[in-house]
Amino acid sequence: MSQTFQHHGQLAAACAEWAKISLTGLQPRRNLHLSDKKADWKEALSALKRFADGDSYKAPQDFKAHAALENYWRWKEAGEQARWLLIYGIDLGLSGDVLRPIYQEVAALWIDAASVAEHARAGMAQETGEDYGVGAPINTRTDDYAIAVTLLSLATLLDAQDDVPAIDEHVLAFDTDQLLDYLCAGGLQLQQVSEELFHKRPYGAMKPFFEQLEALPDPLLPYLQTQYQEFLKLSPKQQKKGGPWLGTGYWALEVAALAVLYGWDDSALRASPHYPADLVDYARGRLAQTESGDS
Repeated sequence: MSQTFQHHGQLAAACAEWAKISLTGLQPRRNLHLSDKKADWKEALSALKRFADGDSYKAPQDFKAHAALENYWRWKEAGEQARWLLIYGIDLGLSGDVLRPIYQEVAALWIDAASVAEHARAGMAQETGEDYGVGAPINTRTDDYAIAVTLLSLATLLDAQDDVPAIDEHVLAFDTDQLLDYLCAGGLQLQQVSEELFHKRPYGAMKPFFEQLEALPDPLLPYLQTQYQEFLKLSPKQQKKGGPWLGTGYWALEVAALAVLYGWDDSALRASPHYPADLVDYARGRLAQTESGDS
């Protein structure tokens, strides 16, 4: 790594802009305790601002060996916090035009985390004389998978698919399964798609969709019903039965992204409260502008 770290984004400046976003008069996308959700947003934003103002973000190349490894964990924590900031913004009702630059900065943060991982990997190798095994920022074989689904889905829903190649290569280290490959389709020209799904819950229930000869939305209707609407009504104890559930939260972002990628008539999907229909409309609107040359 060079002595001057080349950031893909400008997190401190972005945080200053996000702090100016008015949370009054918003129409939340779902029923929630508004004051609590606003507090969640502000807490996540404050944590990101503290990170952006520190040397961990500004000069990660100054950390060596074990200190570099520990700093890398701080970057991953910041990335997770940034992902939640996006989800809180969706919950609160921020428009696509407001969410899009937030997403682009969050994607840049994760892409930069890959360079920080490389620096930590090199430092530990020099210190210990062996490969220390510093992994990619998002390990798709673990609970990190939900972050990968969120990032790739929102790349489509917020028309930021230019970020997909770097996310796939650097953040995920090309370790993708069938769903992630499908979600990458808007930003990559894949010659081959995996037939494996890394995680059973909730994504195993998407198998009927993947096994179709023609990609149609019909199998996703029971998926939304059982894996989101019915699941999220269960008690926390009941939800834990059957292994980890690695959905994207309240919103079935993966279903919405697939609807954009395939251009379906999504009238039936819109009946689900977990389908972010207005973000689908936003993505389709921007796609139509691009196709008409008025981007």
